[in-house]
Amino acid sequence: MKKILFALSIVLFAMTSCCKQPEHKVKILAHRGNASTGSEFTTDENTLDALRRAQELNFDGIEFDVHLTSDDQIVIRHDNKINSELSCQGNTFDEVRAHVLPFGHQIPTLREWLEQAKKTPHIVQMVELKSHKGDREKLLVTKCLEVIRELDMVDQVYMLSFKTSTLDEVMRQEPNVKVLYNSSSLHHSLTPAEVKEKGYHAVSYNINVILNHTDWIEQFHNYGIETFLWMVNTPYTFNIAKELGFTWATTDFYDAITK
Repeated sequence: MKKILFALSIVLFAMTSCCKQPEHKVKILAHRGNASTGSEFTTDENTLDALRRAQELNFDGIEFDVHLTSDDQIVIRHDNKINSELSCQGNTFDEVRAHVLPFGHQIPTLREWLEQAKKTPHIVQMVELKSHKGDREKLLVTKCLEVIRELDMVDQVYMLSFKTSTLDEVMRQEPNVKVLYNSSSLHHSLTPAEVKEKGYHAVSYNINVILNHTDWIEQFHNYGIETFLWMVNTPYTFNIAKELGFTWATTDFYDAITK
């Protein structure tokens, strides 16, 4: 299957390259902050250290993930599970905070992250809302928006999810915040017309999805919808993002794609 997708990508890349306008600037999104040097991880992702590194490199945007602890504190981490006895959603904030990550950092709160991010207002912050059980996800939306409004950062933030119900809830609670629909589903991703009807501002599609729907990119842009390609961790995939006209490229390895 991988060989088929790779071959398909080469064919589609060749087909689209000859038809595109001269190379345009693709905005760079730091995936979970900037945790790498070259092609190696050198700090803990989704930490204040990774955030500061991304700020120093002046990324266009920074993406991070949020969970609600059992005592309703918002913490930043990709996986809910931390170890065999600890999870973001199943434990209290104090229990989560006591955990030391591999490079020696703590798991930060949303407030800590945004207070640091506010120092660089030109860098967009992408808040990915992780899946929660029952009404906990709705509560996560509410509590995130409380912090974002308090810090007066509605204009600096996008909120994103793989679930349309979550994005609809964000828009219901705060019509002024931008929302981004994430998808890695080859056959069930929303079409440009569906995204437009929903009122979403941006989409982030896995590279295998978009290489099977290259005609969607222009349609999204005609609707005024921004496009994000993920993951973009090699010069080859970065060239695809440029040639196909994506608005953004999401990367773990900034050094590797820009050298």
